[in-house]
Amino acid sequence: MNWHWAVPGPLEQATGGYRYDREIVAGLRALGVSITVHALAGRHPDPDALGRAAAARAWRRSAGSAEGLIIDGLALPAFAPLLTAQGARGPVIALMHHPLALETGLASALARRLDVAERAALARVDAVVVTSPATRALVLERGVAPARVHVARPGTARPARHLPRPPRRGPVNLLCVATLTPRKGHLRLLRALRGVRQAAWRLTCVGGARDDRTARRIQARRDRTGWRDRVRLTGEVAPATLSRHYRQADLFVFASHLEGYGMALAEALAHGLPVVTTRGGAMARTVPATAGLRVPGHPPCLRRALMHATHHAARRRHWAAQARRQRRRLPQWDETTAVFRRLMGMTTAGVSHG
Repeated sequence: MNWHWAVPGPLEQATGGYRYDREIVAGLRALGVSITVHALAGRHPDPDALGRAAAARAWRRSAGSAEGLIIDGLALPAFAPLLTAQGARGPVIALMHHPLALETGLASALARRLDVAERAALARVDAVVVTSPATRALVLERGVAPARVHVARPGTARPARHLPRPPRRGPVNLLCVATLTPRKGHLRLLRALRGVRQAAWRLTCVGGARDDRTARRIQARRDRTGWRDRVRLTGEVAPATLSRHYRQADLFVFASHLEGYGMALAEALAHGLPVVTTRGGAMARTVPATAGLRVPGHPPCLRRALMHATHHAARRRHWAAQARRQRRRLPQWDETTAVFRRLMGMTTAGVSHG
């Protein structure tokens, strides 16, 4: 069985979702699975003519009875008409990071359009892979039969060696790792930090600008507040540089509206970092209560949590010790890949539509 993997644009893009795809493709290939990656041109997830044409080409190339197709959730709307009209072909698996209509900042008409297309596609695929039990619950709400939904949590690269951070003087180094998009909540993080001025802190935000308007608003909010020296926007960085940021941080902060899992949160735990996070989607399950604070997304709640965490070094050290314990329980990429390999075998043997 030859397998195909459809994803919008280059697989090398620096987001958690694309990293997930890369790791699974590499892991499957290491197991001897033949995989052809289709980097779809055009606009996604709301496909334009170029996006629909790219999906149709990938569909035709993967349409044989001995060909299987895995579709990243961002591409599902482009494949929805093809799935609805499909004849006999090999198995199709959908990978859902989170439901598309729940993306922050969408116009209501676009959210409805994405929801309709996604539901139509999910009704026709042979199986659905999700990244957390929380996302599984959201997919089940969309009418997918439970037997067709499988959880494959992202793996976490553990540092080769980790030493507890010695107490030090100076500002508390805050770290946020997230692309600059509305859903990641940078603006409400900055709003919450305005009430923490009396604490000595510095914030580093690592992540590329996936939404230019949001990136400009974040920079403008920082500059209006007079925080050019306190809030650093690095853009995308190399893996070695990102690892250094994790090692140099004292506290990981995250104000996302929704996460299908929260890979950056898991990476923070793997580096022994205490965490202050909002809890939309799967985040409250990704971060144990013992490793930090999980709060509602309202800026006053987030502000109180940040004030507590930045003022109490002893509390941060306690959370960090618990994070180091949690890192041993985090899944590894070979475990994630094994879920896909097992499911690919099941669908090849003939998983029926639920």
